[in-house]
Amino acid sequence: MRNLLFVLTLIAMPSWATSSNIQVSIKPLQLIISSLSEGEIDVDYLVSPNVSPHDYALRPSDVRALRSAELVFWVGDELEPFLNKPLSQTTATQLALLDIPGLDLIDGDKGHDHDHDHHHDVDPHVWLGPNEAKLIATAMTEQLIKLMPENKAKLEQQLVAFKQRLEQTVNEINQQLKPVQAKGYFVFHDGYSYFEREFGLNRLGEFTINPQRRPGAKSLLHIRQQLEQGKAKCIFAEPQFDGALLDSISQHSGAKISMLDPLGINISSDKNGYFELLHELADSYYECLSH
Repeated sequence: MRNLLFVLTLIAMPSWATSSNIQVSIKPLQLIISSLSEGEIDVDYLVSPNVSPHDYALRPSDVRALRSAELVFWVGDELEPFLNKPLSQTTATQLALLDIPGLDLIDGDKGHDHDHDHHHDVDPHVWLGPNEAKLIATAMTEQLIKLMPENKAKLEQQLVAFKQRLEQTVNEINQQLKPVQAKGYFVFHDGYSYFEREFGLNRLGEFTINPQRRPGAKSLLHIRQQLEQGKAKCIFAEPQFDGALLDSISQHSGAKISMLDPLGINISSDKNGYFELLHELADSYYECLSH
């Protein structure tokens, strides 16, 4: 009898977590929604974190998923140009993160703050910045409330809890990275500006701004000179790209090769997901730069 009552209770409970078809472009956006909803809202992502969204080609199944979606979150044309056409052909409500008002976008070419209205050259990896994540979570919550207005109070409570935990995470990472803030390093591509700005890290440069383009001879010469002078402790590769070039350059420099994963290949898609993504990045920086 008790089991029967339990089953009836489950049937009567509103399944708001699965009642709507929500689609996101990349795994980090799924992680934000999972952490924002305390693991209660499950969404699908289009691009596997094993590959880069910079040069992804949509599959027929991706197009079908977009056409059936009620709500789509993506970063914007700077990161996912392949979504422009299919999103123009869907009736889904759409939110591009780079269009969120108030984001302090960073120029992808020069590392300077960038005019929000013209973001074709910005660093699009806004999900890696905790301050940016607050605005992203707020904008996502607004869209989720429009889609599921009956859950407005719950979604607003979860947003408050998300921001509180994010503040705690930032404090923890600040303490962890403070001893290595002055240590120089190079990254494979210019994709960490928001994280670096938040935690005061000392990136000396990158091999390429756009991972679809190989670095030029002048850039490689400059990097080799910096490495030979011992200015960089680490070179950070990415699991989504071939690291052979970085291995070759680092051979005679004494700099260590380590890994940064901006897409969270090994991160669980649960209520801790987004915070684990930030902690994993912090651990990668600390472990390489502290030795």
